[in-house]
Amino acid sequence: MMEIKVAECCGFCYGVKRAVNMAQEAAGHIRGGTLGPLIHNPQLIGELAQQGIACKESLDQFSFGDTVIFRSHGVGPETYAEAEQKGLQILDATCPNVRLAQKKAAQAAADGYFPVIVGEKNHPEVKSILKWAGKNAICVECIKDISDIPQQERYGVIIQTTFELQKFEDILQAMQEQRPGEYRVERTICLATAQRQKAAVKLASESDAVVVIGGRNSANTRHLFELVQEHCSKAYHIETAGELRSNMFRDCHKIGITEGASTPDRLIKEAIIAMENMDFESMLNESMEVEVYPGKIVNGTVIQLDKDGIYVSFGYRHDGLITYAEWNPAVDPEELMATVKPGDEVEAKVIPGSTKSDFVRLSKVKAERDAAWKNVPELAEGEKRPTTVKVLRIIKNKAKNIVGLGVAVEGVEGFMPASHVELRRVEDFTPYLGQELQAEIIEVDLEKKRIVVSRRDLLKAEKEAKAKAWREQREAQIAARKEARAAAEEAAYNSVEEGQVVPGKVVKVAEFGLFVEVGEGLVGLVHNTELSWDRNVKAADVAKEGDEVTVLVKKIDRENKRVALSIKATLEDPWKVEAGQFHIGDIVEAEVVRFLPFGAIVKLSDKVEGLVHISEIAQERIAKPDDALELGQIVKAEVIKMDLDSKKIGLSISKVKRDAEKAEYRSYIGKKNASLTQDLSEQLENLEK
Repeated sequence: MMEIKVAECCGFCYGVKRAVNMAQEAAGHIRGGTLGPLIHNPQLIGELAQQGIACKESLDQFSFGDTVIFRSHGVGPETYAEAEQKGLQILDATCPNVRLAQKKAAQAAADGYFPVIVGEKNHPEVKSILKWAGKNAICVECIKDISDIPQQERYGVIIQTTFELQKFEDILQAMQEQRPGEYRVERTICLATAQRQKAAVKLASESDAVVVIGGRNSANTRHLFELVQEHCSKAYHIETAGELRSNMFRDCHKIGITEGASTPDRLIKEAIIAMENMDFESMLNESMEVEVYPGKIVNGTVIQLDKDGIYVSFGYRHDGLITYAEWNPAVDPEELMATVKPGDEVEAKVIPGSTKSDFVRLSKVKAERDAAWKNVPELAEGEKRPTTVKVLRIIKNKAKNIVGLGVAVEGVEGFMPASHVELRRVEDFTPYLGQELQAEIIEVDLEKKRIVVSRRDLLKAEKEAKAKAWREQREAQIAARKEARAAAEEAAYNSVEEGQVVPGKVVKVAEFGLFVEVGEGLVGLVHNTELSWDRNVKAADVAKEGDEVTVLVKKIDRENKRVALSIKATLEDPWKVEAGQFHIGDIVEAEVVRFLPFGAIVKLSDKVEGLVHISEIAQERIAKPDDALELGQIVKAEVIKMDLDSKKIGLSISKVKRDAEKAEYRSYIGKKNASLTQDLSEQLENLEK
């Protein structure tokens, strides 16, 4: 005897019931409809449409004055503003729990927390919460998504109201480990959702089979089904009682029934009635025939070919039809008609569109794809697998926006998001068609037959490797140039010696001197003081950049990398040239040009001056030079000292006078000596001495 048990908590939650009541009460009184499905239940959406509450996908489908019903999943703030701008009446059926989550997200952003919404990325509720959280908010659906969260100091975590609690706890723990910081966690999971999940788990653990009723597009129903599957080997997700089959419950005595929060209670009643009225014995016999349903893999034999396709017998009361596109889209139908023969065996998959009164629609391509999926290995959490993919097609969403590429990978078709094709934004994906690309598999979901690939990390690594190689090459080049300069500099230092006169080239003219290259890479400085014997000469007066000059290497300082040069030292001192015409004993005429405390400076020529010491100015003792001389006075003096290296010439005025007097006395003595007395002659001789 079969026992049917209904979960303690199931069916409409408060938020869904509220939204349905609001819509049903408005039916017949308003003109308009819902913006998107009011709840995730196709049957109820159809009933509302029959009552005049149509489901519309865009505000552009409403006319001025219409009433727009915002669904239980909520909408973003910009949708409210747009509706008011279009002159629409708003009937807000947003679930209070969802509205609370929206407010929590907005408050977290306003308080300086980085909003992280944990939930299904494509779920309308999550999308609405993200809108309220601001442009910087991010959605995390699984642990691997945490890598997309930027490093922040503070995080505000908000949960999708229908998300699985344990899955959320696992994500939160991983997030806190990978992204340390201050956390504000808003546990906005609906109490009714948690109660239904708990009741479903309890029911599954006590049952031989469990039926979960609800829309296949309903997140909370899917979560219920996933939980039930973990605790009961025979779990079935159906939308209506019409999907029930007796062989689902073969050898089962206890059968549990639950439904999602957006499923009307009447669907459970219909399911119970259908199960209680089943003639299991006759239905069991009927089930011995091949059961046909979309997704089933069957083995058949080709029986006929015509313009519509290939007909197959597979043990069912109706034959199957495989169109040529579903047999092999890459081969021309005429070629297939010539190669495929009756009697050929084929494995095919039942696809939607079949009816019991017509041919069963089959697909060889989809069966091969399913078979290929069996060979795709799973991917561990956080693991990535390198692969080569071939680009098959460009994938667009309903708005005709490109969202990624369809690629052949490991025998199946995978998906490469548009943002993972290149590191930069790609405007035209056409050139990628048919290309083979190196990529990484970042997600494998065998149940959903979903495989996601990415090139982003590979391209980042390649870019970093190229940058590293460039840096290493640049550093090597710099080191080589530095080494070459050092070697050239060393050779240049070894090519010259202090005291050596060498040719050089002026490489720069500065205010303080000339920079002259005297060897390859060896540049020295000719300071202004070493340019010329004339101290008034400037660097620009001597040479310009590029001029050849001859210099004397005065000093080499290897430690400080300095070389002192001199042009002046290679030139003959004009003072010495002019002073060379004077000799000791010469009597010269000189002009008194200035006085010193110890003598007078006299000018011998344009460039040469000499000193008459105070003791050599007059025969008698004087206190200072100007007692005996005047500036500008021309005097006769004898050169008594010459020191060309020290540039010193000593002269005597008094000696010239003494020598003149002596000469006069000698002359007088020679003429008068015979007539002089002996006494006078001796006195004159003593005077001469």
